[in-house]
Amino acid sequence: MNNILITLKKELKLIIRDKKSLLMMAITPLFIPIFVILMSYIYEELTVNKEDKTYQIGVNYELSSTERELLSDEVKYTVYSSSKELKEAYNSNKILAYIVRDNNSYNIYANIQSEDGSMVTSLITNYLDNYNNYLGQSYLVNNNIDLSKVYNNLNYNVTEIKGESIFGNQIILMAITFTIMAITLSCIYTSTDTTAGEKERGTLETILTFPIRRKELIFGKYLAISISGIVTLLIGVFLSIVSLYYVKNSFSIYDNVIFNINTITILLTILILLFYTLFISGLCITIASFTKSFKEAQSALTPISLVTCIPMFLEMLNINISGLLSFIPIINHTIVINNILTSSININNILITIISSIIYIIVLLLFINKMYKSEKILFN
Repeated sequence: MNNILITLKKELKLIIRDKKSLLMMAITPLFIPIFVILMSYIYEELTVNKEDKTYQIGVNYELSSTERELLSDEVKYTVYSSSKELKEAYNSNKILAYIVRDNNSYNIYANIQSEDGSMVTSLITNYLDNYNNYLGQSYLVNNNIDLSKVYNNLNYNVTEIKGESIFGNQIILMAITFTIMAITLSCIYTSTDTTAGEKERGTLETILTFPIRRKELIFGKYLAISISGIVTLLIGVFLSIVSLYYVKNSFSIYDNVIFNINTITILLTILILLFYTLFISGLCITIASFTKSFKEAQSALTPISLVTCIPMFLEMLNINISGLLSFIPIINHTIVINNILTSSININNILITIISSIIYIIVLLLFINKMYKSEKILFN
């Protein structure tokens, strides 16, 4: 036990003295609030721009006063004298769509595959549906038919409730992903320096001449890497919470969104991230031990940081965590935390994630211990 503490103390001193290690631990999480605030700003701008946007269309008839009232304020129209002029205006991008009226037949021409074309088509059909209803009601009134007997066959009310939002879910998922990525990068750098770095400097051979068992050496290094990851974890969680509270109070797109952030969810998030840190530390030291130099170790470990983005894309595609996905590390950690902070706490998924993480950690530590008994792997 004493040798483990000595190794841990030595490795932590090296990490603290290394400015690059400190930068990876402390600076990387600073990107979390930057991206959370930046993406919130972009989401808000997109929403505001959509609300203020107008769509230009062409028609071959004069709209009545009733039709003008029924037509959405987002739609501006220009009257053209012929179908030929309408086509020319459309082809020259002066209008997004056009309507050709022939008696009581209205033909709408638009590219519904495009976002603007689909939107303007929806607004036009809504206007024509409302106008059709108006004509029907006028006919009933002119024939002394009670409108309530024709239309008021049912009543309904819509009550807005606070809940999940696509913007809210994505911004929380982004904060989680960047926190996990920051932890991963911190563990990658420290594990690279404590394994491949020592091989390259030739200090590993010297350490192995000391009266210390290799099992103790491995565990001391593993704890040092884990502690560096835990420091990044705590910084990342703190910055994530602060940035989420900031955007919640600063951007109107989150007005009716509930961020499920309280003492219980924060503690559960830290717990899941703790097991992730212990897992990724073991994985990084395992991979780095197979490499001969610092650069080779970095090249081998860099793809792991890219893998941390996969869960974000899976969640955006609405792929629920179930079956085998519950046991896949990184994916289960990210999705479970996202569920904790956005919807409800699923105890089964949390337990599966924790238990599977413990199994992976034990397997990795046993494998590392076996590796360090091999002179071929240690000295290539």
